[in-house]
Amino acid sequence: MNGQRGEIGLAEPTSAPDGDEERFVPGGGALFLLLLEDGTDEMRAAIDEQMDAVAAWWVKAPPDGPGFTKVEPEHPPAGRHDVERFLAGSRIREVEADVPLVLYVTGHGITSAASTHHAVLRETSTERLLATGLRTSEIIAAALDSLSRDVLVIVNMCESSDIGSELLGMERELTRRTESATLHVLTTAGPRRKVAAGAFAAILGEAYELLRSSEEITRPFLTMEEFSAALRQATRAINAREGRMLEGPRVMLPGKHDVPTATLPNPGYRPVPAAVEPGRQELAPTLEHLDYWLEKASGRPNATDAGWYFTGRRPLNERLTSFLQGPAAVMIVTGIAASGKSAILGRAVTLSDESFRRSRRFEAAIRHCPAETVPGQGSVTVAVTAHNRDPLDLLRAIAGKLGAEADPAGGTDALRRWQAGLRLFLQTPGPMVTIVVDSLDEANDPMGCVNNVLVPLAGHRTAEGTLLDHVPPQPAQTAPKGRGVRLVIAVRSSSPADDDSGGRDSEHELLTELETSFAQASFLRTDRKGMRDDIAGYVRALLDGEIAWQGQDLDGVSKVVAAAVGRSFLDARVAAEQLRTGGPILLKDARWLGRLNTGTVGLLAADLERAAEDGLGAEEALALLRATAFGLGRGIPWGEVWPAMAGVLLERPLEGADEKIRNLLGGRLAGYLTHDTEDDRRVYRPAHDSLATVLRSRPAGGAVRGGGSGNDG
Repeated sequence: MNGQRGEIGLAEPTSAPDGDEERFVPGGGALFLLLLEDGTDEMRAAIDEQMDAVAAWWVKAPPDGPGFTKVEPEHPPAGRHDVERFLAGSRIREVEADVPLVLYVTGHGITSAASTHHAVLRETSTERLLATGLRTSEIIAAALDSLSRDVLVIVNMCESSDIGSELLGMERELTRRTESATLHVLTTAGPRRKVAAGAFAAILGEAYELLRSSEEITRPFLTMEEFSAALRQATRAINAREGRMLEGPRVMLPGKHDVPTATLPNPGYRPVPAAVEPGRQELAPTLEHLDYWLEKASGRPNATDAGWYFTGRRPLNERLTSFLQGPAAVMIVTGIAASGKSAILGRAVTLSDESFRRSRRFEAAIRHCPAETVPGQGSVTVAVTAHNRDPLDLLRAIAGKLGAEADPAGGTDALRRWQAGLRLFLQTPGPMVTIVVDSLDEANDPMGCVNNVLVPLAGHRTAEGTLLDHVPPQPAQTAPKGRGVRLVIAVRSSSPADDDSGGRDSEHELLTELETSFAQASFLRTDRKGMRDDIAGYVRALLDGEIAWQGQDLDGVSKVVAAAVGRSFLDARVAAEQLRTGGPILLKDARWLGRLNTGTVGLLAADLERAAEDGLGAEEALALLRATAFGLGRGIPWGEVWPAMAGVLLERPLEGADEKIRNLLGGRLAGYLTHDTEDDRRVYRPAHDSLATVLRSRPAGGAVRGGGSGNDG
C-alpha cells in the first residue's frame, strides 16, 4: 500500500494494516498522495517537481510538531480499480477526528459532455469515461467524508475547477460535517483550461517563501483566507517577474475560511517561549526575541544586543519598588518624552516576574541590580500598554489578563459588561492585584480610559456609575472583603520638572485630569535636573567593553553626549550606538557633533547618510521608517502593506522592497523600530512616540518642517 519514491524521499508511513498500532505520529497529520502518472518521463518529472513543493509544506516537520505521515500507493495507479483499492486499503475514510488530513491529487483530468470531471489514468479511454475513468468527486468525497475535523483536498489537474457543480451537491450531503469540521477543496485550473507545466509547484513554492519571511503570521496554523491570499500574491509575483499569465489556484469549497486549520502549517511560525507569565508579557521579554519591553528595561540599542545597560536612577527604582510592596494605592509616573518612563516600568515588571528570575539567560541582569531596586517576585500582576487602545480595548486587556470575563448580566453595552465582570472578579477574596499601565497619553481616547477604566479600578465613582464601590480608607483588620488594587500609570508631561513640587503640569490636560481623579496619588518624576548623570552613566555602560573604545576617556565622552542630548534617553541611546559603530573618530567630526545637539532629528540624519552601507538609499530608508509612523493600531505589518505605504511616500514603487526591509531590520536603522503583534501578525512602529512625531513631520526630501531639536519632544 505504501511505496517509496527515492528522488523525493517519501518515507514509509508509521501505519499498520491490521490497525493494532497507531497509524500516524501523535500530533501530526496524514498526507495522502494520488500521483496519477501516464508513464511518460515528462509526467514523472512534473510530479517530482510538485512533490518538492508539497514536501516543504507538509512532509518536512514543522518547528513545533512531527509533520505529516505520507501515504501513497505502492505503484502508480494504472486504472480506476487501482485508485479504488488505494482509497479502501489506505482507510482514508476512517482517518481519526484529531488527525489533520491532506489529499493531494495530480495527473491528467478531463471534463465530460455531462460537465463531470474525471481523472484520466493510463488505462482510461476518453471515449468510455464512465467505464474506464474515475469521477474526481469520488476521490474528493473519500477525504471530505472521513472522520477528520480538518481536511484539505488539492486537485492539480486540467479543467479541475469544473468539479464546482458536483461539490455544491456534495456540500449539501455533508451539512453535518461542514458544521463541525473545517473542509477545503482547492483546484489549480479553470474550466476547460489546461494546467501550465510547473505552474502550481512554482506558485506553491513562492507562497511558502512569502509566508516564511515577509507575511510574519505568528500562529502555528494558517486560515484558508491567508493561504489563498498568499497563493494569489505568489501568482502575481511570478507573472510580473517572468512575464507569464498563470492562473492562481481556486478555492472551490471554502469551508470556514477565516478559521486556522491544522491542514495548513504556517512556514513562518517560530514558537517563542516566554520569559515571563502571560499577564505581564506586554511589558516584558520573550526568551527568543528580546522584545520592546526588555529593550526599555535594559536600555539595549537594538534587537541583536542582549546587554543590560541601564545604570543609576536608583532613587526612582527604589521608590517604585517600595510602592509595589505597599498597600492599595495609585502611583503616577510622569516626565517629558524619552525621559525613561517606560524604562522604569519595564525594569520593574520584568524583574518581578518569576519565570524571568528563573532564567539563566538573565541571571547577570538580576545580579547587577541593587537589592533595594528589585521588586518582590510576583509583585506586578498585569502590565499593559495603552498605546492605540480605546477604553474598551484597555479594559478588556486588563480584565482578560487577570482572568476575568465579561458579565452577560452587565447590560447591552460591551464596556459595561466588562466593567461588571471585572467588578465580580475583584470582589472575590484573593491577593492584592497590581496593574501597570504604560503610555496612557498614547491611547486613542486617554480621557475615556481614565474615566471608564482607571478611576473605577482604583475604587472611585464616575459620572456613569461605579465599577468598584468606593470605600473610605480603613484599618487593615476591618478592610472589606475582596482584592485590593495597586495602580501604576505612566503618562507624558509636556514640560520638565525642575523642583520637587510633585507631578503637576498645567500645560498637560491629561495629567491635570489624573491629578484631579487621584488626589491621593503619589508622583514619580523621571525628568529631574539630576538625570544628566544617569544619562552619562547609560552612555558609558553602552561604550564600556567595546574594543574600539578601550583606553578612551569614557567618562569624558559620556558627559559630552549627556550635555548635548539634555533629558532624552532616546537620543542618548542613538548617539551611543553611532559611537559604538563609528568609533572615537566620530568625536572629531564637527558635523556629527553639531547634529548631536539637534537631538533625534540630527542623529537620524546621520544614520540615513550611512544607510547605503546596509544596501539602502537614504530616501528609501526614510520612506520605510516614515511608513511605520503613519500606521494605525499597534503598527504596520510587512507583507504587501509596508512596501505599498513606503511607495506612496516615495511617490514611486519601492523596487526590491522585501530585500530592503530585511536590510533595514538587520542594519543600523533597526534600533529606530520596535515590533508588536496585532491580529496574529507581527507589526512594526517607531521605537518611541516622539520619534514617530519626527518621522511624520519629515518630508521625503529629508528636511524637517519647522526645525526643532527633538531633545524634549
